[in-house]
Amino acid sequence: MKILPPAIASLKLNHLLQIQKKAEFLPTLSVGEVVEAEIMENSRHGNVLILLKNSRIMANSDLPLNKGEKVAVKVEQLHPGVILRIIPNETLQNPRLMDCLRFYRSNPKALFEFFMKGVDRFSPENLGELAAHLGKEDVKNIQNILESLIFSRESLKKPFFLRDYVHKFGYLMEKVKNPSENLKGLLIRMSDRLQTLIETRNLPAAEKLAGFVRSSLQVIDSHQVINYLFQEHEGKYMFQIPMLFPESMGLAEIFVKFENRDSKGKGRREEKTVLFLLNMDALGDIIVEAKIKANKISCVLKCGDKNLRDFIRPFLEELGEKLMALGYDIDYLKCVTEKDNLKTKVEHREFQNLFTLESVDILA
Repeated sequence: MKILPPAIASLKLNHLLQIQKKAEFLPTLSVGEVVEAEIMENSRHGNVLILLKNSRIMANSDLPLNKGEKVAVKVEQLHPGVILRIIPNETLQNPRLMDCLRFYRSNPKALFEFFMKGVDRFSPENLGELAAHLGKEDVKNIQNILESLIFSRESLKKPFFLRDYVHKFGYLMEKVKNPSENLKGLLIRMSDRLQTLIETRNLPAAEKLAGFVRSSLQVIDSHQVINYLFQEHEGKYMFQIPMLFPESMGLAEIFVKFENRDSKGKGRREEKTVLFLLNMDALGDIIVEAKIKANKISCVLKCGDKNLRDFIRPFLEELGEKLMALGYDIDYLKCVTEKDNLKTKVEHREFQNLFTLESVDILA
């Protein structure tokens, strides 16, 4: 699955510098850190001399780099070899991409709020006379898609819920032939119709709905950009999925990370780490971390206190049976207690490296 940023051509981010010296001769570095590298000598025959934290270091690179050039690099790995990934100018200098990144950081739960309001906003009853002008079929399709993207008891019967979520939400809109089949495409068409109504008729309700549609599209764009940057810089994907409980709504944040990629970001990606950050109605915040390699799965559930742990543990046997029925071998399944603020810490850790991109201003 390749997620592209909204209306932006795919940027080549797999630019690497591989350090020839052993790690013990390098300045102090940490994985995920973003630092400045200055080119001391023009790159020739795949070799380039760089200045990194006041240390002159020889590196390998296929890129044409010029003496005096300064680039931002992210530390990809330290062992067994040191690999730095160059952050291209396009990433930091693309205003729309960076605006989406800032929007997400300032509105991390905007998608949840959109789902909370969206179904009602597009009900024919609430739209009134607008429904006829906007196309009843499109209005109904938007409402149906919104409802289908909310995880409920019925969703348990759909083994490909997450795959369908990615397609229906609009993450892949820049690649599909018929954009009207997903939420983003339908909202864009709705926005165009609302603009026409605003220009030709005196309908205050149209202006109000147009504002909601514009903000909704901004939410979707921000999630496309987050996933685009995650997959290019971190080898991850992140999805927020609203959850319907009997008396309230909750939220699941799902991080998927592929391991075992080669130095060029390619490979079979045999191992996956899936992290679920769950906001449950009765159980509160729960973290589920699963590691999957081939057909073997390891899973640990983390909850806030001993009572929750004792409540969850009896269900692990049933969970294991269902996973084995799907063809998995179980390495381990366990439930443990953690501190109340762990969810916040985990969520921050997942995003902290990504947001360092915005703090780098040496290329501006």
